[in-house]
Amino acid sequence: MKFFAILKEKILSPLSSLLKQGLSPKKLAMVIALGVVLSIFPVLGTTTLICSLAALIFQLNIAAIQIANYTAFPLQIVLFFPFLKLGETISGISLDPITKDQLISIFQENYFQAISELTWYLLVACLGWSVASFPIFIILYLCLSVIIKKYKATFFFE
Repeated sequence: MKFFAILKEKILSPLSSLLKQGLSPKKLAMVIALGVVLSIFPVLGTTTLICSLAALIFQLNIAAIQIANYTAFPLQIVLFFPFLKLGETISGISLDPITKDQLISIFQENYFQAISELTWYLLVACLGWSVASFPIFIILYLCLSVIIKKYKATFFFE
């Protein structure tokens, strides 16, 4: 039981304070949903900058948006392929199949060469992301609004 008290005192309380600075529960839901949606943008290595710019432009809590960004990062790779498929369907472009391992190894070798070699894949995946991102944002925002409203007294806004 002492472990949970220490966890709450040393990690959860400071994190909660940082997250809720200047945020209402609805705005916190919006910031987290936006951070997740931006974190799944299909171009690896760009989301930290994109989230930071969005936070600065829209005067959002940068800590909250970056925590959402880093938490959802694994989804960026997982959702690349559904976004690619959606983009292919919308655009009518048919690209040669590429595996997750190929995608990661190309980016690990040389980022700028990867961008060059995968330009069409990235553009088509970005098209798929741009179509899917708004519905994903709305669903996340609505779900998070309900969750934060329900638990605000116990964790978020004590």
